[in-house]
Amino acid sequence: MSTYSDLDIDTFYLVRLNEGAEIMLIQPLMETDKCMLLWSETDDEEITFWKEKTDEIFKVVDELDEEQAEQYASLFEDEDEDEDVEFN
Repeated sequence: MSTYSDLDIDTFYLVRLNEGAEIMLIQPLMETDKCMLLWSETDDEEITFWKEKTDEIFKVVDELDEEQAEQYASLFEDEDEDEDVEFN
């Protein structure tokens, strides 16, 4: 089994945190000596949370390469632009 210490900062991963759990997208943002700060998006809400580096991840399903990460980000760019529109 993998642990959070196996993950690289600023890389997107598809993971299954425990057996039977849904696959989720996470991105490590920073690390301390013993913990990792992670980003994820669930139910249209962005969250950040801490995990100990020694905590186990049931399965790292995939690691997104740079092109895939950009493709993922582009899926939401149009939504962000729509929110910035002001109506008078």
